[in-house]
Amino acid sequence: MEKPEEIGPREILGPIAHIYRSHLAYMAKELEAYGVGSGQFEFLLVLYHRDGVSQETLAKSLKVSKATSTRAIQSLEKEGYVYRQRDESDLRAYRVYLTGKGNEMRDSILEKLISFMDILFSDFTQEEIEILRLLIHKAAIKLFEPCIELPPDRPGAME
Repeated sequence: MEKPEEIGPREILGPIAHIYRSHLAYMAKELEAYGVGSGQFEFLLVLYHRDGVSQETLAKSLKVSKATSTRAIQSLEKEGYVYRQRDESDLRAYRVYLTGKGNEMRDSILEKLISFMDILFSDFTQEEIEILRLLIHKAAIKLFEPCIELPPDRPGAME
């Protein structure tokens, strides 16, 4: 087996990026009728687990700029999926909460995510899916380390 340094970055990162972009395109198409734009569903997914987090926390957890986060939240707010409220302990900050409409979208979003996964893994055995899951988690855990932070609001960063 080749050593990792002998494998070009595009050999591994290229397919991962392709899967991610295809995932966003699929979800954008599936959620277009609901007024949820590309990548905005990810904000809802975070809120399903941690409703009421700050805009800054949302941006950091999704590794997007504050500007990107603000645009996504404003769009979701306009569509009636979330609302913002000033943080009582820090009046400069806003907390983001799901509305009833936002909570109602949960099952639809999860259903569409499962459909995408069914397509993606249609030729995989359960064992292959589990091996891939373990390997992806092993690789991703390195990106959760504090030293792998993106510079804040760097032009073009993760937008």
